[in-house]
Amino acid sequence: MENVTNVTEKPILSPKGTFPAKVVKVIDDYKLVINRGEISGIREGQRMLVYNTSEEEIKDPQTGESLGYLDLVRGTGTIIFVQEKISILQSDRTNNKGSRLLQLLLKEQETTSDLIGKFLKRAVGANSNNDKKPISELINRELLNKLLLQELSETLPFENPQIGDSVRPI
Repeated sequence: MENVTNVTEKPILSPKGTFPAKVVKVIDDYKLVINRGEISGIREGQRMLVYNTSEEEIKDPQTGESLGYLDLVRGTGTIIFVQEKISILQSDRTNNKGSRLLQLLLKEQETTSDLIGKFLKRAVGANSNNDKKPISELINRELLNKLLLQELSETLPFENPQIGDSVRPI
């Protein structure tokens, strides 16, 4: 899962009874509308877990004791738009393809600088004046890694989201 941080500066405090919220509309597999908004303390940037509680009670096979009901996770998302009573939640799960690919590329190269150099040559052209400049003058290594990860990662949809699914902060 992608490292997404809660962008709010203050702790998220919602009125008692705010959660779980419910999905009230499925815009598409990546965006959901929930039945909580500004008056419930929802703010842009909040991260949420979308889940559905199974109807089947789970029981201990030895004692017969009820262990409860299983929460089936549909995905995680970030609030991207808030109205008075509703908000839009967008999926923020990624396949991490970028980090795996970057690791493979780095294993193939002698150094990170070699990889960055090849990337920059493609980006600025082989005959560019930048060929003779040190890589450190051309681009920040951390920034390049971050950009590569963003470019190569793919946002995943929620898994079969349904109206009535539960939503709570994470």
